[in-house]
Amino acid sequence: MKMEWRGVLDFRLLLLYTCGIIEVQSMSEVWVELRGPRFVVHHNSATLRCDHNVDPEALYKVVFYKHGQRIMKFVRGRDPPYELYNVTGADINLRHLQPTSITLERMDFAASGPYACEIALETPLYSKISKFHEVNVIVRQKYRPKIKIKHKKLPASEHLKATCQSGPAYPAPHLTWFINNNKVDERLTVPHGTMKVHRHHHGMPLSATVSELNFPLDTMDLYPNQTVEITCLSTIPSYASEFEGFADVQNSTVSANVIRHEPAPTQLPVKIISPEMNVSHRCTHNIIIILTSLMCHFRFY
Repeated sequence: MKMEWRGVLDFRLLLLYTCGIIEVQSMSEVWVELRGPRFVVHHNSATLRCDHNVDPEALYKVVFYKHGQRIMKFVRGRDPPYELYNVTGADINLRHLQPTSITLERMDFAASGPYACEIALETPLYSKISKFHEVNVIVRQKYRPKIKIKHKKLPASEHLKATCQSGPAYPAPHLTWFINNNKVDERLTVPHGTMKVHRHHHGMPLSATVSELNFPLDTMDLYPNQTVEITCLSTIPSYASEFEGFADVQNSTVSANVIRHEPAPTQLPVKIISPEMNVSHRCTHNIIIILTSLMCHFRFY
């Protein structure tokens, strides 16, 4: 019986599609997605959109949720068409209110959480809800990360050792190392986790992240006395998504001088004499011997 009803429903939907009321041919092709920023700076605003592939004229109802609770409902044909509910930690901007989008203003930390939206059709009777979209209210870093190097001048046969500490933020930033603009393999780093910095932002405790670098310099093709650049990148979040970059990014760079000693010679230097120079040397030597003999001969006389 359910299969027969689904067939009738899809047939009615196909008729509606041919009349230009809806853009899809079956309910299985309907999709809905809530889109918006993943991270919002404290006391800033964010716009959430309920995207779908249904003809807007066919929409009967749109509902926005936070933590599964309604925060806005739009019903076509009602007066007024909007119903607004309490949003903990944010205010809804009434001037920018639309059937499929809402703007949350002055977002506090309590506004963080999972959001979703739902669309509904009246003919045929059908509704679909989106997946949850997580929104996080953050505090940006107060300053650049700090790098400390154990030795700023070292041989190429040793390991480059350094530590990096991010600026205070919420949540704690993620640290990434670079040497000469090349990302360092994370296996050559030692994360030391996060630490409290005894600083707060509107009651929210801030944290810093610490990471250690232990990089073997002999893996690099270096020339004598080359300078290498060590960069610590501090970001929120740990990676940038396809549609959204970093919510917060800071970086610092320091230099170290790498000494590369040339190998010692395996034998003493040998002077190479050409055959012509060798013949000239022998002739000179013979002339000296002859002159010495003649002088001795005339002395006896």
